[in-house]
Order: sequence, then structure tokens, then C-alpha cells
Amino acid sequence: MRVLVADDHPMYRDALELYLMRDWPQASLTAVGSLEELDVLAQQPGTPDFDLVVMDWQLPGGEGGAGMDRLDAAGIDAPVAVVTGHDDAAIAREALTRGACAFLPKTLSSVALVQMLKVVAVGGSVVPADVALRMAGALPAPLTAPLGGASAAPDSGGLLTERECQVLEHLAGGATNKEIGRLLDLQEVTIKLHTRRILRKLGAKNRVEAVTRARDLGLLSGG
Repeated sequence: MRVLVADDHPMYRDALELYLMRDWPQASLTAVGSLEELDVLAQQPGTPDFDLVVMDWQLPGGEGGAGMDRLDAAGIDAPVAVVTGHDDAAIAREALTRGACAFLPKTLSSVALVQMLKVVAVGGSVVPADVALRMAGALPAPLTAPLGGASAAPDSGGLLTERECQVLEHLAGGATNKEIGRLLDLQEVTIKLHTRRILRKLGAKNRVEAVTRARDLGLLSGG
């Protein structure tokens, strides 16, 4: 089983490799971090035929979804799972229209992610239920573009998702990413993704500033 991973975050690529090798030991991984690296790979003699492509929607070097076009141009004909930090229905629709077989949030547990990738590898398709419902118009779009499809927390004014609020509470308590991951039963890399999203949404440069701004906005349970 040959898997191509296209993602510009080395930490996430490393984590994904660990997940796959732990639960899918027969897999052989090749990683690229940009559209340019994907082009270079495609031009190399003896490039293997991949059985599965795991691709971030927004790769450096082009607009969202450009990676799908590059795969076609390179003649890489394999099931594609788009793994992304967004759960926007419009993006999901575009990804599937372009030929992706799955649209998966990066906040999935490692066990769930690997199992879903196995489904894609054998010809199946996977889309989170809430994303599929929004695509069908059965659910309203979230106020923000949250990770993992969690609905906006009721006390966050739509700024943060419920999961992000949980992470924020633990950040305010001084917990490390590893400790938060253990408390919430999530991988450490997932906590880092949530923290990065929290900092961006709050316009903060670091965790301390994020907690301070969250308190000012009344986003923490302690006020």
C-alpha cells in the first residue's frame, strides 16, 4: 500500500505517518509539503503508482484545491482524501466535485482517521455528517469555519467552537498541550491545531495573550 501525503505542516505529516504505521504497518509513505514539491515528485523517473493520496486542501503555491489539478496533470490516479482544518460545506462540495473521495477534519481521532482512510483506499467515500447536512441545506452554516465540525459554543458568541472553548479553559488553567490532550482524549497535534486556531481568532500572539483577551471577552467560565 503506497500512500502520498501532501501537507505543508511537518508536525501533522509526522503524526499522520505515526498513525498509519501503527495501524496500517504495510503502508509505505511519501510526503510533500507544497505544490512545487508535488510537481518535482511527478517529474522524477520511477515515481510509484500510489494507492491513496492524503492531501491538505490549501497547499503552498496555489489556490485551494489546486493540488487536485496537479495530481491530474501528474497522472497520479489514486483515491484522494482531503484532510483539512476547515469544515465549510462549499469547500467540501468543491473538493468532491474535483474528484476527492473524502473530506475529513484534522481534529478526528487518530483511530477514526486511519479507519476512514482505509475506507477510501478500497474505493469508499467519507464525509462528516454535519458537513454533508450543510451541503444538503439541512443545517445552517457555522458562524465561523471551525475545526472538526463542532458547533459554536453558546457562550462564545460564535467566535470559538465548543471544542476550542474546552481547550481555552485548560490553557487558562496553565495546562500543557500534552496534558490537555490527555484530559480531552485527543492527540497532542490536534491540541496544537486548536490552539493555533484560537490564537488566530482572538488576534493573540501567544497563549497568555489569548487567555487575557478571552477573559476580556467573557469567554472563560470564570469570567
